[in-house]
Amino acid sequence: MNLCFGDSITKGVPGVSYLKHLESKPNYANFGLGGDTLIGLSNRIALQIEKNKSRSYIIQIGTNDILLPFLSGYSLKWSARIESLIKSGRLPCEDVTHFEDRYRQLLVKLIKSDKSITLINIPCIGENTSSALNREVDDYNLAIKNVAVDFDVGLIDFNGWQKHKLNQYRIIEPYFITKEPLDMVLDSLLTPVYLLRKHISKKRGLHLTVDGCHLNDISAKGLAEMVQAKCEAL
Repeated sequence: MNLCFGDSITKGVPGVSYLKHLESKPNYANFGLGGDTLIGLSNRIALQIEKNKSRSYIIQIGTNDILLPFLSGYSLKWSARIESLIKSGRLPCEDVTHFEDRYRQLLVKLIKSDKSITLINIPCIGENTSSALNREVDDYNLAIKNVAVDFDVGLIDFNGWQKHKLNQYRIIEPYFITKEPLDMVLDSLLTPVYLLRKHISKKRGLHLTVDGCHLNDISAKGLAEMVQAKCEAL
């Protein structure tokens, strides 16, 4: 059994999870949690190691270590929402150095427990690949790459795949998460339905996401193919 840990990208709410597009779905378990951060995920994995004998861990994390601090200053409503998430244990790392250190600590724990590990780097945050947020994503993804190389674990470059796709389009001011958190709640209610999430993504002029961050079926299928190929090669 492959345990798939991550945030809302893995969970698939809003949007759709890559697990929906895997060919061998029964071999994968979804441990995604909306709003989760590296620190929160590390705590959840520590509990799961004790309970679950599965050896294979697929880890997708880091988006909210960047996005939560951004949203906290985005609007007063988002600030209140982020404060609630942090109180629940989904605490973002202070900076990229802290992020890399905590990621290393997580891998040490998994390797000591004899786990097979595959990492997925952070997807684009917004479909404008040259934005300030995506430049920050690049810094964090370099940290993930360093960790993967040093620990000799698999790394799926999902961000690179997305950029290759997005660079085929002329994107100037793409739709992005609004300053009203309730809009994301509404997306969470609507996007589990395939035709609705397809319509929402198209209506907003988006190519790989439903809101600039969470995956549509094109992205989810692409990531599923990469995950399946990596797991079959192990």
